[in-house]
Amino acid sequence: MKSFITLLLLLPFSLAWDDVILSPPEGKNGEPKALYFAQGADISTDQYSSILSLLQEKVSFPLWVGIPQCPADVAAIPFGLSSGISRIQKAMTKQGMPSPSHSFYAGHSLGGAMMPDYVASKPDEADAMFLLGSFITRKYKTGSTSGGRPQVEFPVPTLTVGGELDGLCRISRIVEALYTQVTFDENPDDQTDYMPVTVIEGMNHMQFASGEPPSFVKSNDIQSELSEDDAHAAVTDDIAAFLEGIVSGTPSDVIRSRVKETVEFVKPITEALLIEGYEQFLPPCYCETEDEYGGLQYGTCESTEACNGGVRWTGEVSQHLMAGLDDPAVKGLSINAVDSIHLVTEEKPSCHLPHIHGNPVDNANPGVDADPLCESPDGCTLELTTVTQPVYENSGEVDIWRAHFSVPWVDTGFLPITANELKTKIKSRQAIFQAAGLKNVSYVEQDASIADGGEGDRCGEINQKAIDWALEQLPEKTRERYETYGQKLMVGPDIGTCKAGPCWIWDPLRFKKDDDANTVNVQAVYFATENKNSYPCGEGKLLPCSAGFHYCKLLSPARALEWMYVDGLKNVLGLDKE
Repeated sequence: MKSFITLLLLLPFSLAWDDVILSPPEGKNGEPKALYFAQGADISTDQYSSILSLLQEKVSFPLWVGIPQCPADVAAIPFGLSSGISRIQKAMTKQGMPSPSHSFYAGHSLGGAMMPDYVASKPDEADAMFLLGSFITRKYKTGSTSGGRPQVEFPVPTLTVGGELDGLCRISRIVEALYTQVTFDENPDDQTDYMPVTVIEGMNHMQFASGEPPSFVKSNDIQSELSEDDAHAAVTDDIAAFLEGIVSGTPSDVIRSRVKETVEFVKPITEALLIEGYEQFLPPCYCETEDEYGGLQYGTCESTEACNGGVRWTGEVSQHLMAGLDDPAVKGLSINAVDSIHLVTEEKPSCHLPHIHGNPVDNANPGVDADPLCESPDGCTLELTTVTQPVYENSGEVDIWRAHFSVPWVDTGFLPITANELKTKIKSRQAIFQAAGLKNVSYVEQDASIADGGEGDRCGEINQKAIDWALEQLPEKTRERYETYGQKLMVGPDIGTCKAGPCWIWDPLRFKKDDDANTVNVQAVYFATENKNSYPCGEGKLLPCSAGFHYCKLLSPARALEWMYVDGLKNVLGLDKE
């Protein structure tokens, strides 16, 4: 806040504002409407004249447009946007605008991030809003279904338009808006009309405006695959259809079709976020469930309508790969693995650990100090539970845009939204082989890293699967773009850590960029233990049973996919590389 006050004190008392007023083009009949538009940070007001003039041409009614300049061209400065709208409303009336029958509000980038707050404070003055390269922020996820599922609430119909190649308001954050506002709503058909979200393929952030991008945009945006004229035409087609529906009172079939197209186009991102257990889709349950031994260590947290119990990727993929089911020695073995989301630092009321179920004693290690659960792998099915903690960079609270403009409450979609890493606790290959009835299973061969004498980097193998899975999900054009220009994700050797859980907990997944080679080296941190209890352990005892574990810091498949759509393109296709 001090930085805002300082900036305001530096502003001259008499300021010549660069406000822009666009009167309706000739030949438009009917009652006039008004549009008040908030500029993006450091983008001058006149850089929106082209796209908004085109919108005036496309709508059937006379549309007045006012673009007030905010102090220092930053809409986030307190009172700058509200005073600018008040100022330009007076100027538009003075210039000849009659009292409008409808008032629309809109914004781009940081201006779009700030406009919802203005409109929400004066909902009776707004008939609709549209946001370009921005969205209704998470603070409006205030409602819930009868079952407790989070719902977005906003008092005014709002269209959100994103660009596939927007390097500042990333497509993954637009997908979050689409899912939480429409797809996951209790009444998705109604929300398609009330809060539609569309994506323009091949479009970047700066193309919601015109001219030379400011330095921050140029340093972070991605080169577009559309001409400016084509981008503006696509955007204004969506806006015009939306506004016509608002004015007529009849929902737009064009918008319904565009939302349907967008849902299909972004399906790979949606599925990746779901398999990650993305917390903004559905918050974690963090439930404490009693296990079959009467404790909490091995209980399974089940999803409800209101919360997500576990990470599908861990149960469906990571534990299966760690189990080594393609090894001829365990031919015929199958597993069922169910994950639960927990904080891996949690100790009270209990820590939470992976487990092979079916033992009469909680701390027994089948095939070692107890009978194996199967006589042989062939026809054997093991029931397992795992533990994952997805770790997020911002969780909606920290963002470079916010730091850049000292605006801590703004949610702009600049940073990756997917998990930085998945802190994953799964059962070791040695433990699974022994439980299935194999004898003389070597811990070193099966679970040590190659650097430590093992036969493979097991966590790295899972990370490679995440990359391969992400590539398989990409639409053909997106995959070709990434394979031709993208900074490739490469898996490096697993990294060991000290022989204690806290070391692994705080030792992060490694990402090492090599811009010259156009690669990123991804290295998992692992912590594995031999399947043997060397001390009394278990619920109610001083120490957890750490035998037969293989802990991994894993790459989320959603982070791999998001990298391929956005961040991995900037090294070669950054706007500043043109």
